[in-house]
Amino acid sequence: STIHTPLQQPPQTSTPISPTQLNLFGGLFGGNEKQNTDPSIPKRLFSIPCTQIKSGGLRFALGLFLIGQQGTPVKGSWKANQADDGVLDMFYVDNTAMFSLILDEESKAIHVDRYGLESSLQYQLQESLVLHRLLDEIQTLALEGEEIEDANRLIVFEDPETAVENARKGLPARAEE
Repeated sequence: STIHTPLQQPPQTSTPISPTQLNLFGGLFGGNEKQNTDPSIPKRLFSIPCTQIKSGGLRFALGLFLIGQQGTPVKGSWKANQADDGVLDMFYVDNTAMFSLILDEESKAIHVDRYGLESSLQYQLQESLVLHRLLDEIQTLALEGEEIEDANRLIVFEDPETAVENARKGLPARAEE
């Protein structure tokens, strides 16, 4: 004797699958790129090559700057955190993503990396605003005060003329001030 069971329905996924994920259109609309599925793998937003970084003083100055950005646009929007390895992290209130500021004395560069697989539109907007202000602050620390010798600066760019502008190219545009 055979026992007949009703056909089982496939389990429902909690996330809807789009036509491009199913590749119904043969990659016509893109989507052929490999998607990063590991949230611990960062996306490098920009790097600024330098000839000199005094990481202790620069970390202190930029840490104070980022602490001042915690209330932008409203109190509690961001949380600044300094890790033991000297990396400065900024967490956004919606927890969809964060960015890290890395002062790499060994390779003599400043890096900014984003962590998070699907950052919200609100996060991306606020991140862009904070990073443009951060670049303004880095530029001020590196270039202002003509009487200061390079040996006494916290940071010296490899190419002072284009260093910050090249970093801005990877960020969404900002309003002219």
